[in-house]
Amino acid sequence: MKIVEKIKNLIKTEKKDGFTLEELEDFLGSYGINVDDIDRSSDLSETIYYICLKHLSETMSKMPWELRALTIKKGKEKVVNSKIDSILNLRPNPYMTAATFWGTVELNKLHHGNAYIYIEADKNGFPRYLWLLPSSEVKIWIDNKGIFGKTNAIWYVWTDKRSGKQYSFEMDEIIHLKTHISFDGLSGVPIRDILKTQISSGKNSIGFLNKLYKNNMFGSKVLVHYTGELKQGAEAKIATKLENFSKTQGSGKFIPIPLGMQAQLLDMKLADAQFFENNKVSALQLAAAFGIKPNIINDYTKSSYSNSETQQVDFYVNTLQPLFKAYEQEIAYKLLSEREINKGYRLEINEKILFKMDNKTQAEVYSKYLTNFAMTPNEVREDLNLPYIEGGDTLLGNGSTINLENIGNQYNKNKGGE
Repeated sequence: MKIVEKIKNLIKTEKKDGFTLEELEDFLGSYGINVDDIDRSSDLSETIYYICLKHLSETMSKMPWELRALTIKKGKEKVVNSKIDSILNLRPNPYMTAATFWGTVELNKLHHGNAYIYIEADKNGFPRYLWLLPSSEVKIWIDNKGIFGKTNAIWYVWTDKRSGKQYSFEMDEIIHLKTHISFDGLSGVPIRDILKTQISSGKNSIGFLNKLYKNNMFGSKVLVHYTGELKQGAEAKIATKLENFSKTQGSGKFIPIPLGMQAQLLDMKLADAQFFENNKVSALQLAAAFGIKPNIINDYTKSSYSNSETQQVDFYVNTLQPLFKAYEQEIAYKLLSEREINKGYRLEINEKILFKMDNKTQAEVYSKYLTNFAMTPNEVREDLNLPYIEGGDTLLGNGSTINLENIGNQYNKNKGGE
């Protein structure tokens, strides 16, 4: 119980004021993350990197979980289990909603490479609460000599930097979610470590623009022309005076120079440096590493409405499906008992909410499902958030299709004893 109390205290720690980035404050603050120390040197201050984290974590925060049973006769059935549903879809722990919790898990996984969730069990061994451990303070240990009783067992060791105490967890006590980049299969590599060049380039470009705006779009260097000769030490004296004047008076002010001298601004034009073109390429490369499509980062250069829709489908197939599968396999294995797994129980993410349709398209799709034996009326009403109706569990159809073995029977007059 000491470990649980320690985690509770971490979550209840009061946040400080004075955040650096307003948009970052709103997003990370909603997830309970203290962003007081984030400044322009932070990776999170790079806009495209931030957008990618935001999009994937918000996607994960809205996904609903379902317990399903795999059966031979009835296929995959939804199972109502109030305990597991409450943990995954309502309140993983007393301090976080499910949306906040899963969004924070994904954010930590992407930024740190790994997310660690401690499973607090009740007296019967059933999962009671889920607690997110600080990713940067957890290490993975492998007991290759069996010192703790199990040879090659995996242990998760959390070193609390506030108290210096260490807490060890067995593998079955921790839900470990990692990025798709892993060289040993045990721990994930942070995306920011692989994309240091692109992230650094983005931060430098932001810093360059900020400096330019602070100078009221003026260059920071001034070249002084003089046709005569200056006495020894005069050059340094003039340069020092010009620098001191520009610092005290601010940018955009007139700089007094001695008679007979001429000032010329030294500046690098954004167009000459292909500033925007290079930034665009760097942004696309950074987004691609996350599996984010150009339309997500507001790049519609080669996009149309239909093309954007295709990009959304591609994003689901190539980015979200592997993400969901990794979550489903790890969480089902750690939260379900061996008996439940052997009986065919699985935890799955309901992906339907990703494909919301307009009213006209929705009506057409469900009408076709309903009249072609694909869905029962009650299944359609459930998707539409409507209550079941009596007799609505029967499949319907227009009868225009028959089984292959029954072809021609309708022309047989002697069928049925006639």
